[in-house]
Amino acid sequence: MSSVIDLTIRDARPEDASFLAKCIMAGMHFYDFEGAVPEDGDIYERLIECEKRTDTLYSYAHSRIAETDGTVVGSLLSYPGDIYRNLRHKAFTELWPELIEMEATSDQETDPGEYYLDSLAVLPAYRGRGIGRTLLKDGIDKGIALGYKQIALVADSDMPHLVSLYSSIGFIPADHRQTFGVDFQRMIYSV
Repeated sequence: MSSVIDLTIRDARPEDASFLAKCIMAGMHFYDFEGAVPEDGDIYERLIECEKRTDTLYSYAHSRIAETDGTVVGSLLSYPGDIYRNLRHKAFTELWPELIEMEATSDQETDPGEYYLDSLAVLPAYRGRGIGRTLLKDGIDKGIALGYKQIALVADSDMPHLVSLYSSIGFIPADHRQTFGVDFQRMIYSV
């Protein structure tokens, strides 16, 4: 595919909640922007609610948006690892109480003292154009600007292309984390 020339990265806004909810669902492998949004357990509606708030982990306030020619084409959710545990628990307690047991037995994806790049998603028609890479670099820059020396993310171990992408940016494999029944390769970018 051709590369994107006019790409703008901006802070997400409350009105981006619907798109951001789809991005989180894509990161969870529930949806890939094609067809209708799955209705199982009304996850989408709860994620929209979550995205509109500022006091949850999956908040627009923690997201950056990629736009090209006025079209929203991707996003990255990122935040300090210090807020992860409390805000993840709050989100599951308030919005997904039926999953609280699974949440309690899952490893933490990130640790205090690091900046975490949580969910990256790009619309299928815009993949392969460097948008994901640009969002990741923007997330790294944001973490560095906040004073973090370590940036972390996880990649689904069954998706080696993601490990390759993250490695090409400078992330180094660290350890594995088991989260919600999925094995993730944790990767670290050190400043």
